[in-house]
Amino acid sequence: MRQTRRKFPRIARNDRRGVVMIVVMVVLMLTLLVGMGGMVVASTDLKITANYRTGAQAFFAAEAGVQNAIAELRENNEWTAGIPSTAQANGTSYEVTVDTLSGQIARLVSRGQSGNSLRIIEVVVNIDSAFDHALNVGGDLLLAGKPRVSSEGVRLNGDAYLDLDSGTPDLNIYAPSTSTINFVDGSNTNPVHRYEKEALDLSAAKLSDEDWVDLAHKAPVGYSYDSDGIMGNGDTPMTINNLNFNNVPEDADGKRAIYVDGDLVLHGAIQGIGTIICTGKIIGAGISSGNGTTVSLISKDDVLLDFASGGNQQNFLNGLTYAEGDYELHGKIKYTGVVTAFGTVTVQNPSEFSNNSDPNFWYTYSSAYNIVADPIDVLLWHEVTE
Repeated sequence: MRQTRRKFPRIARNDRRGVVMIVVMVVLMLTLLVGMGGMVVASTDLKITANYRTGAQAFFAAEAGVQNAIAELRENNEWTAGIPSTAQANGTSYEVTVDTLSGQIARLVSRGQSGNSLRIIEVVVNIDSAFDHALNVGGDLLLAGKPRVSSEGVRLNGDAYLDLDSGTPDLNIYAPSTSTINFVDGSNTNPVHRYEKEALDLSAAKLSDEDWVDLAHKAPVGYSYDSDGIMGNGDTPMTINNLNFNNVPEDADGKRAIYVDGDLVLHGAIQGIGTIICTGKIIGAGISSGNGTTVSLISKDDVLLDFASGGNQQNFLNGLTYAEGDYELHGKIKYTGVVTAFGTVTVQNPSEFSNNSDPNFWYTYSSAYNIVADPIDVLLWHEVTE
């Protein structure tokens, strides 16, 4: 049986050209759509990048405001003025407000602006300085004789035991309501004035391990005494006779320091300007010092000073003292400085005990000032949204 071949109609050449044109048009439209989509995506990416950039700039501006506010508080921990809108060279700006939450706690709110971007950082800080008063006492105070203590007076956490002679100048004591003031042996009670103040936050004032490492690095080679290089194990007790800081090399800032990993015993005359850093006790036995002697004492333990008092000898000492243990000062001495001790403080009959809490004054003499006496302890640092 013969099969018949099926015939399909031919497509005219002109019709084929039309189909090709349609295909080309579709391809062109698809290409155009893809290109337009790419442009939209690119434009969106550019906007996202720009927003990210201005947002980051606003955040860094807010951080700059916080740092400047903390610097103001380091100079004056009663500062509450805040910082008005301040333009920076890169076109950003910041402003900072300060709110006092309590006698020791303040809140900083810094608003950074860059273009339309606003970032806000809130920081809560402990502004209570452990060096605002002539004597800052974490434990009890034993005061005897006829001391002259400057108007900044005594900051006290524990109890006071006063054995004052007649004629003692006015004494101001700042203490929490739980502290008692006791007069012994018929002590003169007239010159004592009490003011209620929150207890000193010793945990905020205490130096960290990193702080101690930084302090140890203040001492030059030959004046850093640590036999095994392991800080804090007290393996290198030292005795120094007739300490003269003029023999200690200066650091890059022109300051002089000695570091001892252990107890340090001092005998004889102390001269010059410098800082003693000790992980153990600092003991001055029968020491003497002349006018102009300025020595900062930083100890992880006790600071016990017994000045020679034979005849009419008058000793002079400027000092910034930090002791995580007890502090004792005996002998006839005119002491101008600031003492912070976590334990018991005993001051026996110095002819004068005055305070100078100006940070610029202490920074001039001690390379350790910014580490030891920084009054700002950051409790909270976070970004907030409005």
